[in-house]
Amino acid sequence: MDTNAPATAPDRETPVVVVSGATGGMGAAVVEELARSDATVVLLGRDAARLERVRREVDALTGGAGRLLAYETDINDTHSVDTTVSELVARLGRVDALVHTAGDGPLAPLRETSDDVWQTAFNAKLMGAVRLTRAVAGPMTDARRGAIVLVSGVFRKDPDPLFPVSGAVNAALAAFAKAVSKELGRSGVRVNVVDPGAVDTPLWGEIAKALGDRSGVTAEEVTAQVAAQTPLGTLAAPADVARLVAFLLSPAARHIAGAAITLDGGASAGL
Repeated sequence: MDTNAPATAPDRETPVVVVSGATGGMGAAVVEELARSDATVVLLGRDAARLERVRREVDALTGGAGRLLAYETDINDTHSVDTTVSELVARLGRVDALVHTAGDGPLAPLRETSDDVWQTAFNAKLMGAVRLTRAVAGPMTDARRGAIVLVSGVFRKDPDPLFPVSGAVNAALAAFAKAVSKELGRSGVRVNVVDPGAVDTPLWGEIAKALGDRSGVTAEEVTAQVAAQTPLGTLAAPADVARLVAFLLSPAARHIAGAAITLDGGASAGL
């Protein structure tokens, strides 16, 4: 819980946006992008110290634009999610948007995985999205407005044998989004998916090192190879993902619902 959250609700022109995985590379970029638009942004994560560090960093980068609130929340736990959303609605009056960036699958071919690996990924990324979407659906449908963006990944439609867990969980996440977009859309709530490819984050650095270790090259060489295989010749920046998310939350995307948009520089082969 954030003990410094304001007691008064923001005005109707200032959106209240909840961001899960806010301390990750893409999550923090989304927080920064939304803060620059003067939104009230609620950062969710399990590590209070990291949440506060990211909140302070974004506040400094944006010159205090927007209002940033940090809530220690475990998206693996239904009670934690429901309690956080209830407190936010009581304190701020509403939740206008949700961005789910938390969760990922490991680099591990099938025979290197265990049940725990699969269950951990599905619990955080898919069930985390389910818990968060279910919690905000009531306030949003009551208000007859809202936008939800679930950050998935290109392995959803272009599976890779080194990342079977990511491919499966991302496909499930997209199916969930499509289903609930039809249900919630009738109450004015839009649900969409963003599928990034390789994004230049600390997590990518770990993946590149792991890939390099398997083939006897450096992480830098892996990154160069991946960039060279991308038609646009570069990895995505976290800000690229954040700008697309911000667009999908905005009134400019008012007629986009149930969509899955790929952001990978043209790298994936899937249609």
